[in-house]
Amino acid sequence: MIVVLLVLAAQAPADSGPAALYQAWCSKCHGADGRGRAAAGTRLAVPPADLQECAASTAEPEARWIGIVTRGGAAFGLSLDMPAFGEAGTPAQIRAVVRYARSLCGESGWPPGELNFPRPYLVEKAFPENEWVVTEAGREQALIYERRFGRRLQIEGEARTMFDSVDRPFDGVTAALKYNVWHSLERRALASLGVEATPPLGRQERWELEPFLSFGANPRTLVLQGEVVASWEEAEGVTAWSYRLGVGQELGRVVPMLEAGWTVPRGGEHALSLYPQLWVRLSRLGHVAASVGAQVRAVGPEPRHPQLIAFVLWDYGDAPLLHGW
Repeated sequence: MIVVLLVLAAQAPADSGPAALYQAWCSKCHGADGRGRAAAGTRLAVPPADLQECAASTAEPEARWIGIVTRGGAAFGLSLDMPAFGEAGTPAQIRAVVRYARSLCGESGWPPGELNFPRPYLVEKAFPENEWVVTEAGREQALIYERRFGRRLQIEGEARTMFDSVDRPFDGVTAALKYNVWHSLERRALASLGVEATPPLGRQERWELEPFLSFGANPRTLVLQGEVVASWEEAEGVTAWSYRLGVGQELGRVVPMLEAGWTVPRGGEHALSLYPQLWVRLSRLGHVAASVGAQVRAVGPEPRHPQLIAFVLWDYGDAPLLHGW
């Protein structure tokens, strides 16, 4: 391995441009055009990534790419075929080749992975995702499937159960659409519009629609995420407005967060709940994560006993479930 690194270093002089670095370090496996077609005679245990596939090359932040190129695939639970270039190039060279590789996508309009903030419990993320999520809130459970289409669109399906004194564990289903309407890497912010539709199934007695605006921003070291939701019920019209805001700070593999949810019904008592929680990256790659916390009702109807909230997610767009550990 030392001999290989010395050869690579000799092929990448300090004045090498990004394209030359890519050809020296990456082209034998990923192909000269980044399509993932390895050079003849190159034996690989795992097919290399197609760097022109925008859904894969834009979904994660630059820091993740730099880490993999610097430390190699094994450091993130990925294939040993991906070598470490931390000793073959300078940090500036590695950053340059990463930016070149990501530029092979060649399409504008994809929200950058730097805006893919850790998922909160209450607020709907503005970033379109490919995820499976299992949530728990007291006696309520939900299984959520999210699928991204193209640059900005996401569809979502959710099935819910509730195990309480009522002998009807199936609570209902919800379908949703979300579209990223604006993003800016320079301002480190994004915003999306969406709508959730819940039919009269399970314990649900009538149609409900919830159009929403969600947003996220990363000013300095904090992560802010928020959502404004209107609740519409069949035969009733708009019944409530909800305002949700969360703040967190990334500290390595953990992100402590605090969310607040304020519900203003058309008639009845206002409700305010707080959601302290801790998000944790479980896999080395970061495609499996979990969160645990509590819902604390501060204002609103009694009783106000705290209840456990938690979720586990798998970003299947990043890697198979058992990879990346």
